[in-house]
Amino acid sequence: MHRHLRSLTIALVGLLAFGLGAAVPANAAAKRVVALEWDGLENLSTLGVSAVGAADVKGYDAYVGIGRRGTPTDVGLRQSPSLSRIRQLKPDLIIVPDYRSERNLSALKKIAKVLVTHPYPAGDGDVQFNAMVTDYRRIARAVGKRRQGEAVLKAMTQSFSAVKGAIARKGRSGIKLTVATPGGTTSAPALRLATNNSQAAGVLRRIGVKNGWNTGTPRYGFATVGVSAMAQIKNDWVAFVYTKPFEQQIKQIQGLDSFKKLPVMKKRRYRNLAGKTWLFGGPGSARLIAAQIGAALLRG
Repeated sequence: MHRHLRSLTIALVGLLAFGLGAAVPANAAAKRVVALEWDGLENLSTLGVSAVGAADVKGYDAYVGIGRRGTPTDVGLRQSPSLSRIRQLKPDLIIVPDYRSERNLSALKKIAKVLVTHPYPAGDGDVQFNAMVTDYRRIARAVGKRRQGEAVLKAMTQSFSAVKGAIARKGRSGIKLTVATPGGTTSAPALRLATNNSQAAGVLRRIGVKNGWNTGTPRYGFATVGVSAMAQIKNDWVAFVYTKPFEQQIKQIQGLDSFKKLPVMKKRRYRNLAGKTWLFGGPGSARLIAAQIGAALLRG
């Protein structure tokens, strides 16, 4: 009798496990993923995964040069996504960076499993580049794409080597270069300059170029300065990332006498990069940064 009951119990457990209400195993690959920051959406796309939802999809298309996969439902702003929209998508994974989850992490965890990334750790040197690689691997494992993730990282490393070789053949290895992108406001034009702890600086080091702006290690990997501060850059190079949404501000900056008189402008030691050279993404954006800077340094 007990033996029959035990057999029946095992059979019922087996039926439940195969679709009659069993919980999804904790280590199962996520299928319905929501990304609450652009790097998460980019990383899913390079892994061949279409997110069911993402924050500020329009902004992603405007700033990020890596084409997104699929047509995710927009769940609102990155800094304040709609919990109700996320809940309606019935995700089994939500990807959010630590600095975006300070207010709503507990609420997100009630909706689905949450993968918190850490893109901006404290420290100098390669900390943010290494954090990007670590987070990419974590996402790849979470969506069951570990092998594809390693292939993407390998391709990134190989592309760095190719760009480094081309720069060396041009005789520009070891030059100092500052990566600049618009910051501030239209009424107070300013520039964001990549610092040594930034992901952009990590890319520069890997293609044989030195980062030119060495003032501190701010959390997000850039220092916001007025145009006149760039007069400190005497004989180095500058790569300007001119993002289209900042078009009006860029015109104001370029119209300033202080900008025109900068040593890098007068000596023509600057290059303009495509506006979609996103400095805060994953391996896809890192490859794009390297390719854009490599191509720029090979000109002229």
